[in-house]
Amino acid sequence: MRARKLRRFEARAADRLIFFSDAVVAIAITLLALELPVPAGPTVAALRSAVHEDLGHYTAFLISFAVIAAAWGQHNRAFRYTERADDRLRTLNACWLLTIVLNPFATKLLTTEGEDTDTVGLRFGFYALLQCLAHASVIAMERRMTAQQLRDRDVPPELVAAGDPVLYGLLLGFGLSVPLFFATQYAWILWIVVPVGAGQLSRYRARTAAAD
Repeated sequence: MRARKLRRFEARAADRLIFFSDAVVAIAITLLALELPVPAGPTVAALRSAVHEDLGHYTAFLISFAVIAAAWGQHNRAFRYTERADDRLRTLNACWLLTIVLNPFATKLLTTEGEDTDTVGLRFGFYALLQCLAHASVIAMERRMTAQQLRDRDVPPELVAAGDPVLYGLLLGFGLSVPLFFATQYAWILWIVVPVGAGQLSRYRARTAAAD
């Protein structure tokens, strides 16, 4: 009876952790929109010109929206079968939340002035490093849940690990782009190419294994 009651309390703690994390992500995405400049002008031409001038802000918003959505997706996948939460998992989750709440600041940093290689490298490198730390935190949480058996034991391990290739692809893509931004401003292409490639490779291997 006591053990059953304890498991119920532990399940409630895990649910609170997930709900709180979802709320923080929602706030971070909302703050991204609040930072968007509002175009103004007395004519259509003036309005179009204002939009063109702030195009960088709108592009940065779309990128960050996709990035936060991807980070939340990986977090949701990691916690999908979680039944309990311990102190270490809560600490790791807090580190992940720190990277999420810093995203609006990092997004604003992307749109600041300065086009020389070092300035661009610092701005985009910081942004990429932040995303790299976010996905590294998810990996650390997954390993903690596996080591301490915090997930439902009836869930097959291969189902839990189904999204790992994309997660590691995101980590690798953002990580590799950090030093490359000091050489080229197009290093952000790795943010897309590497995760997509990792996902395609994983699906190809799965199809090959099923065929065999």
